[in-house]
Amino acid sequence: MVKAYNKEYGLNYTIFRFFNTYGKLQSEDFVLPRFIKAALNNETISVYGDGSQTRTFCYIDDNLETTQKILEQNLCINEVINIGHDKEMSVLELARSIIDITQSKSEIKHLPALEEGDMTRRCPDNKKMKEILGKELTTLKDGVNKIINYYKSL
Repeated sequence: MVKAYNKEYGLNYTIFRFFNTYGKLQSEDFVLPRFIKAALNNETISVYGDGSQTRTFCYIDDNLETTQKILEQNLCINEVINIGHDKEMSVLELARSIIDITQSKSEIKHLPALEEGDMTRRCPDNKKMKEILGKELTTLKDGVNKIINYYKSL
């Protein structure tokens, strides 16, 4: 629809496709804050199914910096750009990483797979994003530590 509107009326666009953004003020309805809070409290971390479904997790600062550069420098005009990390990991690996980073005593509990199903893989092609950002993306460990420091400051 956006492309058709551009063709018909000449209105430029940029379509941002965001993939699993996380950060300090994120709702606790999402996997990273849930896992981090559980790990910090040495509570059980629940994983649906076998945890083999994969995701990437991109720290909010990387998303914002890329988006800001695109808007300020008039980049990606009439294009689609994926905004996300390219380090893919399973949800089970994520849980184990969070336990390791937080030095938690949490156990991982497998729950039945979601009835409505779960996407098995989600990983963006972020070549454009990395070119625009011009630096390495925040690692999961660094992003999680920023969130932990934020929680401790509350």
